[in-house]
Amino acid sequence: TGRNGVEDEYQQRFPPRFKEPLVVLVNKNTASAAEILAGALKDNGRATVVGEQTFGKGLVQTLTELQDGSGVAVTISTYETPGHININKVGISPDVKNACPIDVEDVVSCIPEDTVWR
Repeated sequence: TGRNGVEDEYQQRFPPRFKEPLVVLVNKNTASAAEILAGALKDNGRATVVGEQTFGKGLVQTLTELQDGSGVAVTISTYETPGHININKVGISPDVKNACPIDVEDVVSCIPEDTVWR
């Protein structure tokens, strides 16, 4: 949603290219566009989100340098999921909560065996 309350929505024009089940792994460092992708897949019932609550970076900002060398950040828009959920300072809640160590070598081991893949 932009500062004038204008919403940009994009509709799917083609059927999904593949229908295999998906799991998206997220953690507290998953932010911005990665959160929107996870939220879109979750809202559309296309993937199961596994991991931790995401970061909650839901603002789009522009940075402008001022004459004195300082700068100002101006929020120009916010991110929402397709379900119109504003993720700012909230993040995406996983369908299955399961923290995965950041240094794990086999990420598949982070997905509990009883997870239902969408």
